[in-house]
Amino acid sequence: MKLRQIDKAVYRKKQRKVAIIFCSIFFVLGLSISAMMRAWAGNPEGSNMAVNLAGVIIGLLITGGIYALVVKKPFFDEIRYAWKLKRQVLKIQNKKHIWKDKVEAGDQTAATVMAFYYAGVTQIQFLENNEFGQKEMMDEQAGFESRCAVHNLDHDADRFSLEMLD
Repeated sequence: MKLRQIDKAVYRKKQRKVAIIFCSIFFVLGLSISAMMRAWAGNPEGSNMAVNLAGVIIGLLITGGIYALVVKKPFFDEIRYAWKLKRQVLKIQNKKHIWKDKVEAGDQTAATVMAFYYAGVTQIQFLENNEFGQKEMMDEQAGFESRCAVHNLDHDADRFSLEMLD
C-alpha cells in the first residue's frame, strides 16, 4: 500500500454522507422488517423481543449486503483508502514494540515499516481532524528519525509494501 494525498474536505463530506445514508437505510429496514414480522408472527399479548431482534438483524444483513454491492464504486475511493490505511497502521501498531526493537538493531525493513506507520498515523489524524496525541506522536517520530540516523537507516515511507509485514 502506498500513501497518497486525498482531499480532506472531500473525504469528510463523503464519509458523513455514506454514514447518514447507511444509518438511514438500516433504520428504515430494521423498523419496517420488525413491524412486518410482528404483524406476521408476533404475539399480540406478550413480548415480541425475539421477533423485533430478528427483524433488526435481517435489516442489518440487508444493509451490509447493499454496502458490499456499492463499496467498490469510484465514489468510495477516499473512504476505502482511509479504511485500508487504518487497517495497515493498526496492524503495525499491534507489533509496534517488535518493530521498534528491530529498528534499534539496525533493521532497514523495520525502519521502512515504522516510517510508513508514522506517516499513516499523521495522515489519519489529519483526515479525521484528530489532534489527540499528535504532540506525543511527533515527539515519538522525531526519536525514531534520530535512531535511524544513528544506525544509518533510510526512513522513506514510500518504500513500504505489505510484504514487509510478513
